[in-house]
Amino acid sequence: MERNTLLAIALSAIALFSYQALFIAPKQAEALKNAQNNAVQSEIAPETTPVSALPNAASEPTKYVEKKSDYNIKTTGSNIFFANVGGSLHNVVFEGSNSFPVTDVLNINGLENVQYIGKKINNSVSLVFSDKSRQIIKTYESKDNNLIKVRLEIKNISEISILENSPITAFEIDFANLDVLQNGRENGLYEYSVYANNQIFRKDSAFKFNDKNYKHESAKVNWLGFRDRYHAFIVKPLFETKGYVIKEDSDKSLNIAINPQDKNLAPGESVSYSFDIYAGPQDPWMMKKYGDGFEKIVAFSKYLVFEWPAQAIYYTIPFLHQIFKNWGVAIILVGIIFYGLTYPLTMQSMVSMRKMQEVAPKIAALREKYKDNPEKLNAETMDIYRREKINPFGGCLPLFLQMPFFTALYQVLWRAQYLQGQGFLWIKDLTQPDRLIILPFQLPLFGNEINILPILTGCLMFMQQKISSKNMVVTDEQQVMQQKMMMYILPLMMMYMFYRFTSSWAIYFVTYYTLSTITQMRVSQAASKKLS
Repeated sequence: MERNTLLAIALSAIALFSYQALFIAPKQAEALKNAQNNAVQSEIAPETTPVSALPNAASEPTKYVEKKSDYNIKTTGSNIFFANVGGSLHNVVFEGSNSFPVTDVLNINGLENVQYIGKKINNSVSLVFSDKSRQIIKTYESKDNNLIKVRLEIKNISEISILENSPITAFEIDFANLDVLQNGRENGLYEYSVYANNQIFRKDSAFKFNDKNYKHESAKVNWLGFRDRYHAFIVKPLFETKGYVIKEDSDKSLNIAINPQDKNLAPGESVSYSFDIYAGPQDPWMMKKYGDGFEKIVAFSKYLVFEWPAQAIYYTIPFLHQIFKNWGVAIILVGIIFYGLTYPLTMQSMVSMRKMQEVAPKIAALREKYKDNPEKLNAETMDIYRREKINPFGGCLPLFLQMPFFTALYQVLWRAQYLQGQGFLWIKDLTQPDRLIILPFQLPLFGNEINILPILTGCLMFMQQKISSKNMVVTDEQQVMQQKMMMYILPLMMMYMFYRFTSSWAIYFVTYYTLSTITQMRVSQAASKKLS
C-alpha cells in the first residue's frame, strides 16, 4: 500500500477519533468533577399525598423522604433494586460492569416521591400506595435472569368518578450520581431509543441533556430502551398507548414517559397496565427468544451504508467461532475474508500508485516547462495519464469505497458483547488492550502497559512504507523529505492512536497489514523486474 493510501487511512482514522473527541467527549472534565460516588438524593414529598394517608404509615407526615433501595432481586448477571419511595424499580447493577444510569422505572407522574408500602416474596416485589382517591399496586416479578413482568393496577377508592390519564415514566436516565464515569469513547456508546409505529428513534451520546432533547409524539409504543456498551434496559408496555414524551430534567438527567389511553374510572373500578422489562446483555440471539422485538435495539449506526456491513460483520464473527471454536481466529478470518474480497481494489490501488511514481519525473519536468501555462500543463499531464493508462484517482478511490467497512468494523469490535471476557493467546480479554506486560512503573504517554499488537501494527506499516519506497524515482527534494516523514511519523502516529484500543481491533489490523505488506512486496518485485 503506497504512502497516499496509508495517508488516507490515517486521515480517516483521525477523522473517526476526532469525531469521538469533538462530539462525544466534550465537557468530560466537568462531568468528572461533578460526579459524586454513591450520593443519596433527597426529594420533597408532595403536600397532596401526606405520609399519614398511607396504609400502616406513621401518623406524623414527613417533609422529606429518602430515595434508597429497599428490596433487591439478584439474578445470574444482575442485581435489581426497588424503592418504597415512588414504588419503582430504582436501579440495576450488571455484574462486572460500571454503573448503569437508568433509575425510577415506572413511576407515576406526580407520585414520584410518595411512600409506598412494600414486601418481597421470593423473586417478586409488591408495592402499595393509597390516598383519598386512588390505590396503586405495583408488582414486579422476575421470570428469569433478564426478564421482569410488571403489573400496575390503579383503583378508584373515592365516591366519584375520576379520569385516569397520568403519564407513566418508563425510566429516567440519571448521570448525576454515577459511581464511575466512563471515558469519552464509552460515553459515546450511551444511547436511548424508542420503538414506536414500527420505527426506531435513536439518540446516541446520551449523557448530557438540554431542551433540544424534548420530544412529544402520538404513537403506538412498542418499547423504550437505553443501552451502554454491552447492556440494554428495555421497557415494553403490553397495552395500547397514546404516545410518549422525552424531556430533560437537568443537564444530567432525562425522563422518558409513556402516555396510556384515557380511562374514566367509576367508584370501585380499576385499570391495570402490564409491562415486560428486559435488563441484560445486548445479545440479539437471547433477546429474540422473548418475541418482543428487543433485539432491534442492537444497532451500530443510523446510516445504512455503515449499518448493513456492521450487521454482516456482527453475525459473521460468531458464525466463524462456531466452526473454529476460537474468537481470535474468527477475527483473523474476518480480516482474511475482507482482504480477499477487496484484493482487486487493493491491487488496483497499489499498481496505480506505482505507475504514478514511475511517471513522476515526467510530470515534474512538465511543471517546470509549463509553470506559466496551467492549461497547457493540465493538458500535457492528462495526455501522459492516457498514454500510460493511469487513473489519477486510482490510488485513493478504492480505499474510500472500503471506508464503510472499516467504520462498521470499528463499531462492531467496540460494542460486541460476545467478545467480552474472551481470551486469545496471551490476551485475557479481546475487548481490552492485549497487555502483554504490566510494568511496575509508568511510561510517558503509554502508561504501565506494554501492548505488543499496536507496536506490531506500526512495524508492519513501516515495513510497507519501506517496500513501497524501494525503486522509487524521486527528483524533488521536498518530495524526498515528505517520503521520509511519512515513513517514520505515520506508523508512530497510528501505533499511538491504536495503543489503548481493543485487542480485537489490533488483531484485525495486524492481519490486514500483514496481507497488504505481502501484496506490496509482489507489486514492488514486479516493478523491479520492469526496471531491470
